[in-house]
Amino acid sequence: MAPRASVAILAVHAKGRASTGRGKLQSTGVVDAGAGVPLDVPNHSLSYNTWRRGLFNLHDEDYRWQILRDKLPTWLFQILNFVFIAVIQNIILFLLGIPTHIAAFQQPAHLSTSDYVLGALALADTYKHSGVLDKNEWPGARIQWTPRDAKRGFVTRGLWAWSRHPNFFCEQAFWGIITLFPLLAPEAPNLSLQQTPVTSLWPLLPALVLCTLFVSSTQFTESISLSKYPQAYKAYQSRVSMFVPFLTPVWGFVLQLSGKKAEVDEVLFGQGPNKAGKNE
Repeated sequence: MAPRASVAILAVHAKGRASTGRGKLQSTGVVDAGAGVPLDVPNHSLSYNTWRRGLFNLHDEDYRWQILRDKLPTWLFQILNFVFIAVIQNIILFLLGIPTHIAAFQQPAHLSTSDYVLGALALADTYKHSGVLDKNEWPGARIQWTPRDAKRGFVTRGLWAWSRHPNFFCEQAFWGIITLFPLLAPEAPNLSLQQTPVTSLWPLLPALVLCTLFVSSTQFTESISLSKYPQAYKAYQSRVSMFVPFLTPVWGFVLQLSGKKAEVDEVLFGQGPNKAGKNE
């Protein structure tokens, strides 16, 4: 999503905007130069990928909308199109700026350990999303496809051996990380609300709502995949986590207990249970 870099920059910018003193950050210039350049990469990457997919053409649309349009009455689809797609999604994107808004109106403070840790995590996530994933999705990727992959019809190699939707996982992880900037600051953010255990956590709400949106839309996407590859994709769902890579070994262990892991690995990876090379 295009706003991610600017939100991240502003979050760091707000923490260091007025720090002074010898050996310490003097101005926001250093912060902007250090954080602005690497975190602006997703903006250009996402715009470039959108362009080469032809999605800037006003006559193109998400392939799922035609499928959804065929499933719903015309009047219901138009309501969904206006209320959810045109309005609610933009509100969610707008609300993702809440952590930045909170950080920008706090008292000046030096960058803390949590800022550096979260900044490093955001950079790592950005590299995975804009570097590794984008390259693996296009011709020229380092992953060597086989005739068996083509016959199966969908990707199960590389990061897709760990997560069925690694792009979505990285996107959600990024916004979760940005949301933590004000929450993990050494001093609690000064909110213009009565302080309660609930109000102190309300900055988490936008990211949680976005995750809910991802889950619901991904379930619809996977229903399409299941209709195209009923047996293979069902096996994929039982073997690989929808988003979180760390859960994939758990699914593998569950299949191992049921005695189905070897069979599922053969269907998905085509090299037997221990030669897939990805996710015991």
